[in-house]
Amino acid sequence: MMELFDTLRQKLSKPLLFALYGAIGCLIAALLTGELFLFLTKLPPKMEKAPQAIVLLIDTSGSMNEYNKLQEVKTAATNFVQRQDLTKNPIAVVGFGDYAQIGTPLTSDQTTLENAIANLSDGGLTDMSLGLENAISQVENSNLIRNILLFTDGIPNSETDTLSMAQLAKSKQINLIAVATGDADTNFLTQVTEDPNLIFYASSGNFDLAFQQAEEAIYSRQLIESKDSGNYSVAYGAFRIGGWTAFLALGTSLAIIIGQNHYLRRRLINSNELTTGIIGGLSAGLIAGALGQVIFEVLAEIPVLGTVSPVIGWVILGVFVGGGMSFFVPNLKLNRALLGGAIGGLIGAIGFLTIGLILGDMGGRLIGAGIIGFFIGLMIAWIEEFSRDAYLIIHWNEQEKTNISLGKERITLGSASSSHIYLPESQGYHPKTAYICLENGEIIMQYASEYGDAKGMKKLSHKLENGDKRKLGNITIEVKTN
Repeated sequence: MMELFDTLRQKLSKPLLFALYGAIGCLIAALLTGELFLFLTKLPPKMEKAPQAIVLLIDTSGSMNEYNKLQEVKTAATNFVQRQDLTKNPIAVVGFGDYAQIGTPLTSDQTTLENAIANLSDGGLTDMSLGLENAISQVENSNLIRNILLFTDGIPNSETDTLSMAQLAKSKQINLIAVATGDADTNFLTQVTEDPNLIFYASSGNFDLAFQQAEEAIYSRQLIESKDSGNYSVAYGAFRIGGWTAFLALGTSLAIIIGQNHYLRRRLINSNELTTGIIGGLSAGLIAGALGQVIFEVLAEIPVLGTVSPVIGWVILGVFVGGGMSFFVPNLKLNRALLGGAIGGLIGAIGFLTIGLILGDMGGRLIGAGIIGFFIGLMIAWIEEFSRDAYLIIHWNEQEKTNISLGKERITLGSASSSHIYLPESQGYHPKTAYICLENGEIIMQYASEYGDAKGMKKLSHKLENGDKRKLGNITIEVKTN
């Protein structure tokens, strides 16, 4: 395995190497600890989070008479009613085809609701905008959380009018959830709901399952889970997401530290780095995840902000991880590390959310975690290389070389395990042989007095210029300025 990584070190640029380490570290942490943590802290599903007012808006157009679809959706809608606590969650029933049918306004009477569903009929076209208009009228004056659960099997008479009504519903803070079957256009319905996670496709025989999934979307929303989630308080939700994110940050941080040491041919990790990485990674992830979840809870009910709010948590995570890396990557300035981490978190968040839509909960989280780690590692290393004023090229042999940034922090050379550039003791190098740094815009190489005395040096301090080289044992150090 190490031979493979040695080969990658020789062939990949530092940003790509960091990206690879970050992705692997984050993915392993998500797989081995993150998913276990979510499983152990998961609460049994509770369908009610807060009292809801719900309109069952059912397509009764002529196409619904095919393959017994209308009867199947009536059965699924009846089962939906029977699962609810109607004393807290009143329901209305509206049908639409050529015209709109108000089966019943909001009511808590189960028999009334079941009869209203059973009596729905039409057989005409698909005037979805008219159906939405009537559904809005049933809940717009309710002081409960308001929802319209739309079921359709086709394309509306007018997409423009339907979208206009959907926008009206959103302006009145009415949530739209859709169950689609048959020829229904899920891409169009995504425009209606403004959230692809609120679209559920139902094949014949599975209408009831789709209604259950829609039911969960109505009663429980979470940042990283979309089904079978418990009714979590803000504090407990922040704890769960913070804990999960903490493990991801831990894996990413330790992996990038190891990547940095591997890149410089040092010991992969020492006890101090391990301790700092564990404490820093867990703390950063816990804070970032908890803050992200709290922000999500606050903004989730605002249509536009609720959609982008999960990104905030990943940006915060990137900022913390980037800031932490400034303590391990020599001369990586804190402000640049924070910026690199933030950009990596932002790009990674977009990838995380995109893959989540494609692969669903667990698969999306795992692959998404790899994406997050990849871009955080990539951007931290890229911004370090992009923004540095001077650096060293360490030529290990004819085939391999690595770079290390110069700045106020001394780049140490010697046989000590903590040295940035390791020089073997067997070749006569002391634990502290020399250091190189930038002082007042000049690159200075200072040899340790003990080493200088042993070698009979008369001058220990040397000013280096762009292109200067120094050979130390089997390696050659070259100075470069931008």
